[in-house]
Amino acid sequence: MNNKQVNEYREELKERVMRIETITERMESHLGKLNDRTAKLEGWRNWMIGGMAMFGFLLGIFKLGVL
Repeated sequence: MNNKQVNEYREELKERVMRIETITERMESHLGKLNDRTAKLEGWRNWMIGGMAMFGFLLGIFKLGVL
């Protein structure tokens, strides 16, 4: 390989690496958004489970006539 071919090969590799880095950054950004959504949904689920448990507890107390 002569110098010109080596330089062309290097430039091609640089372009490929830049494309891969761009794709990777976009994927990381998208995954960050998905993780935030998942965390919010998990928090909402926990609040709902706690609310249903409290409702069941109060219903049980009222059913027994304690209050």
